[in-house]
Amino acid sequence: MSEKTYQALVERVKRKIGSPAAQLKLCCEIQRQPEDAADDWTRMLSELGTVENVTIIPLDDDGELFRVRWNPEESMS
Repeated sequence: MSEKTYQALVERVKRKIGSPAAQLKLCCEIQRQPEDAADDWTRMLSELGTVENVTIIPLDDDGELFRVRWNPEESMS
């Protein structure tokens, strides 16, 4: 596990969350890619799970596909 590969994973997920379609729906799906180290993936999910008003919903039994939902109105109150 290297910080460089972890940062690449985080940037990919940030782009997905920040996409116009995801911002419109207030959710997106993220999936572990073959190049993502298991430790990096677990760390990213753990850190994402600490963000206020963010919900992470598993969509498979392998822990590789998740729906990320957020509610910006809750974060403003």
